[in-house]
Amino acid sequence: MKKTLITAVSALLISAGGAQAATYAHADHNANAQSSYAHVQQNSNYGQQVNQDITGLEEYASIASVIDPTSFTTRVTEDNVNNRVILFSDNYGRTQYKSVFVKKTGLLKVINLNGGGAVLVTTVKADTATPAPEVKPVASSGQSASAISSLPEYKTLAGAVDLTDLTPVIVSDNYNNRTILLKDANGREQYKSVFVKNTGLLKVINLKGQGVVIETVVKEDAATPAPEVKPEQKPEAKPQQPSSTISSLPEYKTLAAHVDLSALTPVVVSNNYNNRTIVLKDANGREQFKSIYVNRTNMLKIINLKGGQIFYGAAQ
Repeated sequence: MKKTLITAVSALLISAGGAQAATYAHADHNANAQSSYAHVQQNSNYGQQVNQDITGLEEYASIASVIDPTSFTTRVTEDNVNNRVILFSDNYGRTQYKSVFVKKTGLLKVINLNGGGAVLVTTVKADTATPAPEVKPVASSGQSASAISSLPEYKTLAGAVDLTDLTPVIVSDNYNNRTILLKDANGREQYKSVFVKNTGLLKVINLKGQGVVIETVVKEDAATPAPEVKPEQKPEAKPQQPSSTISSLPEYKTLAAHVDLSALTPVVVSNNYNNRTIVLKDANGREQFKSIYVNRTNMLKIINLKGGQIFYGAAQ
């Protein structure tokens, strides 16, 4: 009897110990799982701040016809054999637009996520011509500007940037696009040009903080000269202009209805076949407002640079 009692007590203690060990193991597993999830979330949040270059995508020109991608932080959230999804966020990280491109059919939809619905539904036509041959990047030592003078975008690039003291380096050249870096005598990158071969779209970017210098379509017809573009000027060199200089523009009345222009100086920073961007500065030269007018759709966006968007709709 005594032996039987001792055996029962021993079995009970072993069972209790096993249960406690299992409880601790389960708790440790949950803690590890929670830690892993937090780490993934942190990485995900960090990734949301990355601005991706989408100028080489085949749907870029169509997107740029209804919104100004350079005014947003762009992030490709999905890109597979079926479709590509891009989110466009403002300076506060709020998502304003979403584009969905179906690769098989070429269908593109651009959606205003602030209740405006679809602002564009179209079909992007792929170029059926023979793809441009692959070109090896230029050696890092660089070449003179004459080395790129035969390229279709050269005249427009030379019209927007003084190439005299700059060395061009072709960093990528494929059937989709060509990217050129322009470096100074010390090897520092000053400008970047991106030429989309399918659409002829050319974007030239000042890498020292002034942003897009020119965004236009280059016509490759030899009989038609490249559009005349005035060389870039530093902001302080631009003469002050009264508001009357923009009074003939179709977006002027709507702009004046939402912003008091009497004490502001308008500066047209870009004006191409897609859109026109105007920055409004105060008496001290500080930028206060920015307007973006889309020529094809007559849509106007007005942004208070100290507080966010104040108007988006059709210009009256």
